[in-house]
Parts: sequence; C-alpha cells; structure tokens
Amino acid sequence: MGRKLVSVQISSELFLELANYLQEFGDERDPAGVVEGALASWLAVARGETSAGDGPAPGFQWKQLFLPEGTELKMQYRGHYAFAKVVGDAVLCDGRSMSPNQFAAEVAGTARNAWRDLWLRLPGQRYWKNAAFIRSEQLRGPARNRSRHSGLTMRLPPQPSWRKACAMPSP
Repeated sequence: MGRKLVSVQISSELFLELANYLQEFGDERDPAGVVEGALASWLAVARGETSAGDGPAPGFQWKQLFLPEGTELKMQYRGHYAFAKVVGDAVLCDGRSMSPNQFAAEVAGTARNAWRDLWLRLPGQRYWKNAAFIRSEQLRGPARNRSRHSGLTMRLPPQPSWRKACAMPSP
C-alpha cells in the first residue's frame, strides 16, 4: 500500500516560482517533493531535533562560491575529459584533495583560469554549467524568464572514456 497523500493549498504564484526555479537550475525533482522536504526540515528544527545552525553543510568553499558535497567538476583539455568531485569538505581527483585551480592546472599541465575552464554539476541538477557562469549567476541572482537551455549549460553525452583522466571517487 502506498503513502496516503493530502493536498495543502499554496498560492499558484509561489508554486510557479518554485517550479521555474527548479527548471532554471536543471533540478529534476518534483516540486511537491521539494515542498515536502522543506516542511520536514522545518518540523525537525521546530521540534529541536536539529538546529538551523548545526554547523556548516559539507562542501568546499571556492572563493565566493560554495560547492556543496556531491558537486561534480569537469574539464575538457585537448579532447579529453577529467573529473573531480566534492566529498565532505574537499575536492577529490583520483583520491587526492586539491583546489579547483589545482585540478584545472593538473589536467592541463599548466596554469589555467579554473573559473573559465571548469564545468560544474551541482547535486540534484541535470545539466553542467560553466563555473564562471554559476559565479556570476550567484552574484546577480537567478535570471527570470530564461529557459534552462540558455546560457552556458550543456548536456553530458554518454561516453565512458571521459572518466579516465581523473576517476570519480567511489561512493
């Protein structure tokens, strides 16, 4: 027997704002599931089971951009792709901790502009976005009335040879 559901009314404007936000950032979660998760988190804080200030969420602080745990980093150089992943509070490539700039330099074998050369896929998002684009988006706030296919997003073609340069850490 499945879960029993009830309806909770919220304004159509708020629901559409949430749905548009999820679409804009390539987040494929169902808006109803996001609302349910938000309510569950709120109840846990209200009951004292957890605190909104229970320490920082795991992730890596890259200058003004926070990369939450699970963020994937990708760089293409001379036709090859390399990958790294945020695990805990570190960016890992082949099990070694490094900064995004060190990752870009290692892939290219020379100093690189990591903001320009790295592509990121944040947890829950479907599309990769350029790091500089995400940084500028964060500084100015999400753009309104822009489809999720605009800007510098790209789909990840399925090619198994991509994961050779820097293997993704095992879960």
